[in-house]
Amino acid sequence: MDNTKSVKKEKHTKKSIDTVFFDEKGDTIKSQTASLKNNYKLIIFPALDKNKEVINFRLINGKQDKTFLLADTFIANYRPYYEGIDFENYFALHSNGGGTSNYYFWLYDKQTGDEVLTDGSFKIQLDFDLKNELILYIDEDNDYNLFVYDVNRKTKTLVDIPKSFTDKQECTRNDYFEKTSYIKRVTADYYFIAFKNCSSSIEFRVKKNK
Repeated sequence: MDNTKSVKKEKHTKKSIDTVFFDEKGDTIKSQTASLKNNYKLIIFPALDKNKEVINFRLINGKQDKTFLLADTFIANYRPYYEGIDFENYFALHSNGGGTSNYYFWLYDKQTGDEVLTDGSFKIQLDFDLKNELILYIDEDNDYNLFVYDVNRKTKTLVDIPKSFTDKQECTRNDYFEKTSYIKRVTADYYFIAFKNCSSSIEFRVKKNK
């Protein structure tokens, strides 16, 4: 298994998290617990599986109580964690991919524990629109293209910003302007992408992929 990628696999292991575990720096690895929408409880915790160090996540909802393999390393920079990105039926976990300057995310189905949006392994998070349930991200496995993902409709829209647009203002005449982008507003047919280093009046309109 690639330690830089979270992989879903249901586990039927002992759920006790009383044992103390340590990372490569000698710091205690603490479990993380969060309450999610639709009465789900998420627990991320370290464990030993056949003497192998693993990070699991557990989803509890009523009588449903399932545990899944999340990562097979205790190394801090590779461990996924929860940072409050909670949609109605999905949630996101995050990691900096081994100490890079990027922050990656993985999206999971609450009901099944399955990872979704799996056409690319390394997705750089840019913006989460929790109200409209949208994700703006860069896909490293797809030529570093920029996409908007509609969580509910399960559709991806390519955000292809032409040079004719970026040349109009100095704040987008650089190689990193896309990493400052965010979803400013949404209409029935379009996403409007803005940039943190630009005036709020500057936005790029993208037609939704339906």
